[in-house]
Amino acid sequence: MNLIGRTFRRLKPYWFHVIVSSLSAALHALFAGLLVWMAGPLLMTLFETSQIEKNPSAGPDVVQQTQTSNQETAGYEDDIVNKLEGELDFLARTKNGIKDKLNDLLTGQTRKATLINFCVVILLIGVASNFFIYFQGFFMAFVQQSVIRDFRNDLFVKYQELSISFFHRQRTGQLVSRVTNDVLVLNETIDLGFNRLVIDTLTVLMLSVFLILLSWKLTILAALVMPIVFGFIYWMGKKLRKYSTRSQEKMADVNSVLEETVSNIRIVKAYAMEKFEIKKFFKATNDYFMALVRMTRIRHLASPVSEVLIIGAGIVILIYAGTRIIEGGGEMDAGDFMTFIISMFAMIKPVKNLFRIHIKIQEGMAAAERIFGIIDTPVKVKEITAPKNIDQFKSTISYENISFSYNGRELIIDNVSFEVKKGEVVALVGPSGAGKSTLFDLLPRFYDPQQGRITIDGVDIKELKLTSLRNLLGIVTQETYLFNDTIRHNIAYGLENISDDETINAARAANAHDFIIEFENGYDTIVGNRGVRLSGGQRQRLAIARALLKNPQILIFDEATSALDTESELLVQEAIDRLMKDRTTLVIAHRLSTVINANRIMVIDRGRIVEEGRHEELMKLDGVYHKLYMMQFKNGVNHEDAVGAVSANK
Repeated sequence: MNLIGRTFRRLKPYWFHVIVSSLSAALHALFAGLLVWMAGPLLMTLFETSQIEKNPSAGPDVVQQTQTSNQETAGYEDDIVNKLEGELDFLARTKNGIKDKLNDLLTGQTRKATLINFCVVILLIGVASNFFIYFQGFFMAFVQQSVIRDFRNDLFVKYQELSISFFHRQRTGQLVSRVTNDVLVLNETIDLGFNRLVIDTLTVLMLSVFLILLSWKLTILAALVMPIVFGFIYWMGKKLRKYSTRSQEKMADVNSVLEETVSNIRIVKAYAMEKFEIKKFFKATNDYFMALVRMTRIRHLASPVSEVLIIGAGIVILIYAGTRIIEGGGEMDAGDFMTFIISMFAMIKPVKNLFRIHIKIQEGMAAAERIFGIIDTPVKVKEITAPKNIDQFKSTISYENISFSYNGRELIIDNVSFEVKKGEVVALVGPSGAGKSTLFDLLPRFYDPQQGRITIDGVDIKELKLTSLRNLLGIVTQETYLFNDTIRHNIAYGLENISDDETINAARAANAHDFIIEFENGYDTIVGNRGVRLSGGQRQRLAIARALLKNPQILIFDEATSALDTESELLVQEAIDRLMKDRTTLVIAHRLSTVINANRIMVIDRGRIVEEGRHEELMKLDGVYHKLYMMQFKNGVNHEDAVGAVSANK
């Protein structure tokens, strides 16, 4: 996986902004380089006693000297060097040509006039340089933030596409960390990897050209230290990628502990586990801190080491060439030498930035690997190329030889077949862990079976468009899921153009209207995270109101009245009866008294349907159903009385 290529290909939709930013960066580098080039002539103007002299005919061994020193020809070169100098004579001609044009432009009648000319040009160059760096930064910031937005959007879209089994294997905090922390790390990589890459690369190239024009010999001498620096930075980059991966994993652990503790704060307080959770969170933050310290130690070692090596090279050159100028020899005058030294030291910052880019890219690639790991996760539940739409359930739901396993080894559902006719109420009962919820989760395609198929009106549900399939279904789960939003929006979740009257009617049918209007803000009351401001019975009634408003043709109901008090249970059961009326209903029954009047009861045990029939028929079999039923009524309640009570309630 070419992570760098994939990451920077995300810039493609913003090519216009990238081009404008790159051109602005190029112009900024050009003007910044001109400021460096002008340093030597400016110093000559300030400290010379006469005008800058010209010697257009000077070759590599005969260059213009200060008025206090005579023009001399270096005589220490051997034949090979002389030959090279002859071949590179154009460098000297180019350098002197630039100097001549600069002198013609800036030299005035007096040294003061020349100084004023220099100041005006430097001001203009400085304004232009900063004008273009502003444009470069603005346009690149747009690209940078757009790419980060796209990554976050892609991750969120991917989360919506992935099947529920994926989320069973992941901690919520880790998934959140991909969208927040990992994307921020990648943001820094794009910032340095492109934003600074263009400017610093062009600056280094321009200054390198200056150095070669001024003295190719000294440039080669300075370049000898580069392989050592590059080797050191490469080694550090590999180390940083490993440490960056580790630190991002630790940050994900911090997010996970935080999310889990906040989500389960009621349990934490109920069990007086505040100190335990604090200790766990402190450990997670300390692990993250230690990972960051190790990474920071390596990261911050790069800059001083590389800078010391570069400064060392500069000092060697300064002593070597400076000594020759003081002694009256060498191939450069004082102005050229100062320009060379300033150019070389001006290269330190962009060269360091380029080294930092390599280091930051290694950190960013650790984040990119995690992000693309999510984006590349195969979608197990996917639509076929040309899925069919279904807008009406007409006759039959059929499970045909269904087998399913979460891990590919242990069968949760083992060769199950049954049919549900339109209008039937079919209940599924069985011991805990028998596969009840899993069996009905296959109908909306939360998972796909490994064997067999499920059909609606003879059409395999895998051939149906997922949205149209799920629009047929209303699901009321055992655990009620509410969003931290208003009651109104929770009831009308996913539905558009719903009037207040429709919402209120659904709430009335679910026995929720009376408690809603008791709130100060009524239907505009915020229910809190997961509905914490409501009781269990109130949450259930809102979930039923949501299903009623959707008006599904097929209802999957995971009964959850067992944890409610008697009054709430009666209100919820009454709402359930209204919800089930005139609908095809699949009921997962935990409290058997609620399914006595079902058209058909199926008993599942160890993934197989072991008994099937109406309540009276199953009781006569004296099998699993009879055992489960009698266990629930072992407190002495006669089950015939329970049957009568349930029938009367219905």
